[in-house]
Amino acid sequence: MRAYRTKLPYYFSSKRLLARGAVVFYAEKIKRYVHPQDGILFDQHPRLHVLSEEESQELASQWQKQLSHYE
Repeated sequence: MRAYRTKLPYYFSSKRLLARGAVVFYAEKIKRYVHPQDGILFDQHPRLHVLSEEESQELASQWQKQLSHYE
């Protein structure tokens, strides 16, 4: 999964508000951005900073169990 960091002051997810700089992933299966612990982002087209492929893989491996629900 590709990892991103949020750019705006906050985003609504299905469980709580996410602050700027939160790491989110794009889940191809559901075609939405997700936070490993805080659920799906309500904004389908959020302003995000793309992380490198290396960083994405490292973060995805750390959150593998939580992200498996969205793969």
